[in-house]
Amino acid sequence: MKSREQYQRLTHSLHWDPTYVGDDAYIPEEWRTACSMPDWKKFNDPFQILFEDYIRIQAEKEDKFHAVRDAGARFGHIGRVDPRWVEAMKSFNTALTYSEYYNYRGHVRVARFAPAPAIRIASMVQAMDERRHAEEAIYQAKDYAKHHESGFLLPKDRITFFERHWYFQGDRSFFEDLITTDPIEAIIGTNLVFETAFTNLLFIAAPAAGVANGDFGFGQAHLTIQSDETRHMALGQSVARAMLQFGDTNLSLIQDWMDKWFWRCHRLLLAVVSPVLDYFPKKKPISYKEAFRRYVLEDFIEGYVSELSQFGLQPPRHLAQALAEVEHGSHTIWRSLYTTRDQLWFDVHQPTEDDLAWLHDKYPAFGPSHAAFWRAAADGAVVDADTLPMICDLCKFPCTFPEPATAKAYPVDYAGQRYWFCSEGCQWIFGRESAKYVRSNEPSALLLADKDPTWVAQFLNITPDGTPLGGTHAPDGYFPAMPVPATI
Repeated sequence: MKSREQYQRLTHSLHWDPTYVGDDAYIPEEWRTACSMPDWKKFNDPFQILFEDYIRIQAEKEDKFHAVRDAGARFGHIGRVDPRWVEAMKSFNTALTYSEYYNYRGHVRVARFAPAPAIRIASMVQAMDERRHAEEAIYQAKDYAKHHESGFLLPKDRITFFERHWYFQGDRSFFEDLITTDPIEAIIGTNLVFETAFTNLLFIAAPAAGVANGDFGFGQAHLTIQSDETRHMALGQSVARAMLQFGDTNLSLIQDWMDKWFWRCHRLLLAVVSPVLDYFPKKKPISYKEAFRRYVLEDFIEGYVSELSQFGLQPPRHLAQALAEVEHGSHTIWRSLYTTRDQLWFDVHQPTEDDLAWLHDKYPAFGPSHAAFWRAAADGAVVDADTLPMICDLCKFPCTFPEPATAKAYPVDYAGQRYWFCSEGCQWIFGRESAKYVRSNEPSALLLADKDPTWVAQFLNITPDGTPLGGTHAPDGYFPAMPVPATI
């Protein structure tokens, strides 16, 4: 049997419309897509991968990944990774592990509730991809912990920190929002925006920095991941194109979803990836600004989105603000981390003279806006934070953008409560779905108001006298960034 015929049998021939239960029982209303298509069965995944081919291809990738791991351990490469890059992995690896795991959970849900048989099959395969990616990150964490000094979160502490430490709450908020959406919105947010526009920052630019600083295992792992991302991107692009061909309602939905997830991706990647390119590594092959312009602006906006303008799709609503923030973003994030370094389990260093020269060269705004802070720190000035920053009630990052001297917070009054946002983008997203976000977005002061000082100190990973706990358990109970239904 030819592969195309096999694929048709795998998707279309296994679909049925149940007659023994109604639509509400088959797909609950909250999980039905708002998009429409004359016949969902006619949608085809462009890759049309069969399970037996998928297993063979993934096995080959796993063999290559573990061969590099084994070589790194046997010849001592993993122990010679630059110490500053090792510090980056103490935070980045945990964030990557659970980000991939959340994507796995999200695509399991899409595989259950998407209206098109081909989307369900493709999402099931993608869920297996994301699970494999998370497992590879865990293998890397084991290698780091084995060959480097303490500071890596132990397995028993990793999920605790991801769920409860303030450093990870922006990451959690993003992915818990993503896995509680319309199934087609999940495809647009994950496959079209996150993976087409932004994952090249994660899986090309960041691995290049890793390899430049001696971390060959990190580079090989992300090479195997990025080859999967190509398939994921194709699904997102084909779904977007199919939806845009059928009516203005779909256009309005796709535009709104792209606008929302472009801003949420921008804010997350700026906070998580920009320090990994601009500050952590000693050798810096590419700046975050250069990578953003190459992969996000030129490839995605000027390439793919421009091509879809024939259907009425416009560039993301807050693109101009994102471009302006990129000039300052990594510097703002690193300054914030430095002032709160006593609450962190990884080292946040002062830039060296070589670092400062590179930053001046790559970022014209660095000198006027950020250099004075580092001169003061080098001269012994106390720059540590003496108060908690205002946290955005949507993205969970501090309201310090675009840079501390000109930062703004944007208020919204809703149901008798005032909420604050770090940007017009987060303010706009909250306005679209206020009821969704207010269920969990109580201001942090209210969340901690009835807790005793010891509990608050544990929640923030510090002791009452300000000494970092450095890897002990956070307290039982936490406040989820977004309610996740039990059906997932």
